[in-house]
Amino acid sequence: MTYPLDLHGILSRAGWEAVVAGEDDFLGASESASPGERIRLWFGSEDARTRIAAEFRQLLRTGAHRAPNEDPTRAGGALRLPPPEPSRDWTALYRELFRGVRTGGFFIHPPHVLPEPGRRSLLLTPGPAFGTGTHSTTRMVLESLEEHLRSRRSRTRVLDVGTGSGILAVAAALLGAGPVAAFDLDPVAVRTAAETAAANRVAGTIRLCEGDYRDPALAARLRALAPAGFDVILANLSADALTDFWSFARPRLRPGGRLLVSGFLHGEASRVLGAFPREELRTAEIRLELPEPPGADTWAAAVLERRAPPGERNRAAASGR
Repeated sequence: MTYPLDLHGILSRAGWEAVVAGEDDFLGASESASPGERIRLWFGSEDARTRIAAEFRQLLRTGAHRAPNEDPTRAGGALRLPPPEPSRDWTALYRELFRGVRTGGFFIHPPHVLPEPGRRSLLLTPGPAFGTGTHSTTRMVLESLEEHLRSRRSRTRVLDVGTGSGILAVAAALLGAGPVAAFDLDPVAVRTAAETAAANRVAGTIRLCEGDYRDPALAARLRALAPAGFDVILANLSADALTDFWSFARPRLRPGGRLLVSGFLHGEASRVLGAFPREELRTAEIRLELPEPPGADTWAAAVLERRAPPGERNRAAASGR
């Protein structure tokens, strides 16, 4: 038997990966057809599901996943434990149902679905790692990345934080960026991202590693790959993680570089973007994706550009640049 656990609304937004990362009986996750409405997690035992459900209930009780203006009654109903299901290859079933998604100039599709003329092909075999391109946050970051790299391709150093299936890192490499670094705290995600990179023949461009962005051990590896800093940092994380993210990104984003962030709702935008200092970053772009159906959550994304240090800005102004 397999034991599903559904996360609706507030819990489905992001951050659930950290809760299940250490659970050996965690089998995988999938997004609902309506982006952002549900994440379904599968477990190999009732004990594992019970343990993880208890952790999520604790988060709900403490309000750790609740936005400032969140309706607490809605948050309280965000956890569901459907009846156990007969054992099956749910990943194979999900692969069969996934027929591809169009995002910007990309067609993200599994190997058994033919590429579409006029679109750049990105091969992806859906599995236990998060990210198929169906979620609004992934789409918005990918579209911003594609627009940014349209005029800046070679020697654009990209860092993908919380890479999941590797979809954003692979897209950056396919668009000509490099080197690309990507990491995730989930070892399953790192393996999946490596498979995605290999399937798209960009494995030599992407450096993958396992770890949390707060882990100091990652600093040396990232510094070796981009001593002068990265030109683009991708962070499709939770609102809570993003409010503490600049301390990590600051020493790794070069002046003039861009930070592409998502994983937060429109109502959380002021809290998230307010955590990034205006004297160091300017907001170059904000994206919203209208929900389907109407009335569902509206996700947001932003592009933040790092300002040059005051001395460099003064020299540029004096020279007329």
